[in-house]
Amino acid sequence: MKLLHIGFLLFSFSLWGDDFMIKKSGFLKGILNAKGDAWVEVKEDKGLLERYLAPWLGGSPSRGGGFDSKTLGVFKDLVVGNRVYLDWFWDGHLRVRTIKSIKPFKRSGIMNGILIQKGDRWIDVESKDSFLPWRFYANWVGGMPEVGGTYNPKTLEFFNKFEVNESVRVVWSYDHRPRIERFIEQEKEEVFVPFYEGKNIPVGVINSQPSPPVVNPFEQVSTPKQVNPFDQAVPAPQANPFDQVPNAIPLNPFDTLISPTKGSVDQGGDEQNSESPESNNPFENVPVPTAQESNPFENVPLPGNPFDTLPKN
Repeated sequence: MKLLHIGFLLFSFSLWGDDFMIKKSGFLKGILNAKGDAWVEVKEDKGLLERYLAPWLGGSPSRGGGFDSKTLGVFKDLVVGNRVYLDWFWDGHLRVRTIKSIKPFKRSGIMNGILIQKGDRWIDVESKDSFLPWRFYANWVGGMPEVGGTYNPKTLEFFNKFEVNESVRVVWSYDHRPRIERFIEQEKEEVFVPFYEGKNIPVGVINSQPSPPVVNPFEQVSTPKQVNPFDQAVPAPQANPFDQVPNAIPLNPFDTLISPTKGSVDQGGDEQNSESPESNNPFENVPVPTAQESNPFENVPLPGNPFDTLPKN
């Protein structure tokens, strides 16, 4: 049973073939990590490092076959460390169809980025603006290597101050490949020194006089006595507004009525005494009805019994 199962798996793999899930061609951008006479090693932007051979032309070497001479000439002109564009294909090996260098738009500049990898002579920095990795070599000092030319040792020492995934800021220039001119360290905040504390004493100079005490200049300003402006205002004499109204004797409206004259007849019909005080009651001046005036309803005959007017049989 186990032999049958293994035979079935082998038969299934033979149906798919050796080229199952293998991409035949593609394009990529990356950093030229290394090169040889007939191959280049490219680290693509996603971090994958692969080696690509030059195309093979003809049959076996004994029959005149060999690498494409035109591609070998392109490999010779490439500078390790530069960014490249690569068109590749697969024929049992990864082959180069086209490759060319990508040069920066400017000859120099400043880059802010993240350190993603470093070597003995270079660092790879991913730009915070474009998110693309660039490889920067230490700048070269001196002439040819035969006469003592070499990478700047101060720059190489500075590489040790940074670790992977740290932020870096570099001033760079392009000379066949991107090179580091100098690092820009994190700027420290300047400490504010008040003007009244004086200047710093240079190193090596001894001050023979004792330094004056630190005095706040704002405390030396004479402060004027604070005066409440409302205390300077002259208060007006408080007076009752009702006291300023002229005293007027209130008048009773009934007092303005004309009192009855002397010799008038009162309710009893007697003549008023001239010496009696005049009455101010207005209701006492109403005329009293006379005796001749009678009730008009008293003269009306009373109605008789209507049944008395009927004829008697």
